[in-house]
Amino acid sequence: MKKVVYRFYLDYENEENWINEMSAKGWHLEKFALGRFTFTKGKPGKYVYRNEFISEMKTKEKTEYFEFLSDSGIIVIHEFGGWVYIKKEANEGPFELFTDNDSHIAYYNRMMNFFIAIFFVNVFFGILNFNIMDDGKNLGYVKMTAGSLNIMVAFLLMFPIYKIIRRKKELEKQQQFFE
Repeated sequence: MKKVVYRFYLDYENEENWINEMSAKGWHLEKFALGRFTFTKGKPGKYVYRNEFISEMKTKEKTEYFEFLSDSGIIVIHEFGGWVYIKKEANEGPFELFTDNDSHIAYYNRMMNFFIAIFFVNVFFGILNFNIMDDGKNLGYVKMTAGSLNIMVAFLLMFPIYKIIRRKKELEKQQQFFE
């Protein structure tokens, strides 16, 4: 049996937690795309899921990384929009992607750089659309709408950027404590 659920998360860790809650209920992720999740019914709690942001990886790096994961008993479920969901059987023990703070901090930096770039692109086009609204071609409403959407997307991106910064600072604080 299949089940499609629509949910939109601004926090990838909350999304991952929800996917694992679904797994605990016997719904296993099969595919995802921008707020659309497809699950299949199975044994409750069989898998532990993780998501990872891999947009900066080149094709060869991804292929090698996916092979490494496969050799480690980890199954790549689906990749979409720079994100990949992977799973491992729960009975094989804990499943963490980052074994040290340095690699986790580097991951947060990569993710933050991407989100900040998208933020500034949306701010730029939002301002640009508002500044050239009335060009005499009766496209003012279209440009105003596009500009408003750009600004709204930029505003929404502030939430994951803030959370990433906060989580990164927590890790850096832990790292200083143990040094």
